[in-house]
Amino acid sequence: MGLEGIFSRNDKIIHAPVGPEQLVMLSVDAGRYYSVNAVGRRVWELLEEPKSIAELRAAICAEFDVDEAVCEADVVKFIGEMIKNGMVYAAGA
Repeated sequence: MGLEGIFSRNDKIIHAPVGPEQLVMLSVDAGRYYSVNAVGRRVWELLEEPKSIAELRAAICAEFDVDEAVCEADVVKFIGEMIKNGMVYAAGA
């Protein structure tokens, strides 16, 4: 997954905040729900507009106390899981 690929969230996913730091998401099509922590929630919020991994990494590093390399690896993993579960799409997919 390239740093400059563009990703966006699936607009069919229902989502709602749970407390100040969590987010739950429901895929009606798949009949599954997911819960994410504060960082996952922020990535989801950022994906309201299509973003690259590099843009997501920069935003998360600016908002959370995290090493850039660790952040990038975690964002790539998170986006990969979200793509696998139909929550996020790569541009052109």
